[in-house]
Amino acid sequence: MSDSRDVWTVGDVLDAMSGPRIPQFMVRVVQEVQTWLSSAVSEKYPLDPIDYAAEDADRSAPVELDYLFEQLEWVSAHADLVPTTKGTGRREDAIVLSVGSILLDEGLRMVVDHAALFARDVCKRVWVVSDTWVIGDVLVYMPHLKALRDLGVELRFLLVTPWGYSEIPWNRERP
Repeated sequence: MSDSRDVWTVGDVLDAMSGPRIPQFMVRVVQEVQTWLSSAVSEKYPLDPIDYAAEDADRSAPVELDYLFEQLEWVSAHADLVPTTKGTGRREDAIVLSVGSILLDEGLRMVVDHAALFARDVCKRVWVVSDTWVIGDVLVYMPHLKALRDLGVELRFLLVTPWGYSEIPWNRERP
């Protein structure tokens, strides 16, 4: 990693996504999300682009998102899967899915809710798995994310596309 925490090189990003720092169960989660995204792109399970990109907060999640959550039920042996109503707050790791119709700001709100409220004494790491990165959404939640870091909760962000993924470095102390 470079000497300054303010400067990240391409090599640093590649090192972050190379695997040793990412547990195998998270690699499998990312692969499942990539398969789901690939299906959407290939129209095997077509998503309506209007619904997918809609800004309407009253929209309901497409059935295809339910399929993804069904495919990820196995993850409960390793981490709490959010959003879900099935037994959260039991694991040190939590995975917040912010894909499809779940917008990044909703995902970040779920990070805060889960780590600070529902699993406050248990959660040590939250993995945000998202198909988008919106700097404005992140900036709004920076005070919340810093407060979680101060509580000892490690935050990790994995940006996923149908063709690959990368860990976005964030939530690091500045020198």
